[in-house]
Amino acid sequence: MKKTYASKDIAVSYDARLCIHAARCVHGAPEAFDQNARPWIQPEKSAADTLARVISECPTGALRYERLDGGPAEEAPASVMLTLEKDGPIYVRGPMPLFDSAGNRYEDAGTRYALCRCGGSGNKPFCDGTHGSMGFES
Repeated sequence: MKKTYASKDIAVSYDARLCIHAARCVHGAPEAFDQNARPWIQPEKSAADTLARVISECPTGALRYERLDGGPAEEAPASVMLTLEKDGPIYVRGPMPLFDSAGNRYEDAGTRYALCRCGGSGNKPFCDGTHGSMGFES
């Protein structure tokens, strides 16, 4: 389920299906990403530049943004970087399209996503955080 929250300067989209609660948003801009507030994303409470920087650090791509103030769009890295998170997913960053076994492209993947490594995700090939509850160790 994707939702969009906008201020006059930036629109922040959130796809709950991709979020694994890495919490980089909450730590990076707690005034705008407050899990106890409703709505929990309030882009008007932070500068667009700050939000763009924090959102670009979301390892799953659950958060994305569109600048409404003429500011720069998020740039995809020129090369692909894969990071194995200890006891967690494979983080993918860069221009690496993702396809299923039938050759269909996952349009949700974008240029930042987290792949399941424990085998327990209910949202395969994406990680859904199940590794934490099943005690997965890498």
